[in-house]
Amino acid sequence: MPELPELEVIAEILTRELHDEPILGVIVHNHLVVYSPIDQMTSEMRGRRVKGFGADGKFLILDTGSLELIVNPMLTGRFSLSNRGREPSASDSLSLEFKEKTLWYSDTKHMGRVYLVRNHDYSAVAEFLGRGPSALDSSLTMAQFKTRIRRHRGQIKNVLRNQRFVKGIGNAYADEILLYAGVLPFRRRETMSEKETEAIYEAMRKLLPRYIEILRKRALKDIGSDKRDFLMVHGKGGSICPLCGGRVSEVTANRFKTNYCQSCQS
Repeated sequence: MPELPELEVIAEILTRELHDEPILGVIVHNHLVVYSPIDQMTSEMRGRRVKGFGADGKFLILDTGSLELIVNPMLTGRFSLSNRGREPSASDSLSLEFKEKTLWYSDTKHMGRVYLVRNHDYSAVAEFLGRGPSALDSSLTMAQFKTRIRRHRGQIKNVLRNQRFVKGIGNAYADEILLYAGVLPFRRRETMSEKETEAIYEAMRKLLPRYIEILRKRALKDIGSDKRDFLMVHGKGGSICPLCGGRVSEVTANRFKTNYCQSCQS
């Protein structure tokens, strides 16, 4: 699924390409992903100008002022731009028409959610309110991180993925952060030392910006969870750990893969 690094870069690209462009039309190709009245979404967004796109945790927000289109791409949602005139495919869920281009939201499993929001009222957007600060929020200090993490129990990977703790980290980047910090994903948060907590914070703050810089060098079509060749450990079960040369292990539970290095992490 797209996580904070992907969505940050997607938002930058779309803002650069579509800023101040008027929306000529909104077409729903699959109603399963739309969680607001379709007729309101298609009629009220038409004619609005794009102020910009933003990433908010695992949500992508199209800002037109008092109206916003919010997309939670979940596991299989993807964004792409094409010239006008392309026919929709079976995976295309929503498209926004502009003068020369079309913005597509595609979702092979139709698991994502799209909302129309008025006047910044996010009460109808599932899992939007009550989240923690962004993992990259400049105001999230080490001390605040430690205070917040003490409120959560259970396996440390699940804590990192909990959007009420910090927002934007999902399955893939939790694996990466924990490898760099040297902490096994199955460790219970309550067993961790102060030093290990600090290592996780430092890994989070170092790795996420580094991956954003890598993604900024890629085209929109090449940003997706199936093209994360730059990751160190996630999705690399059976391969060699780049940090120590050991073997990368893999465990699958509830459709989610966890990858780790038994040599680097304890």
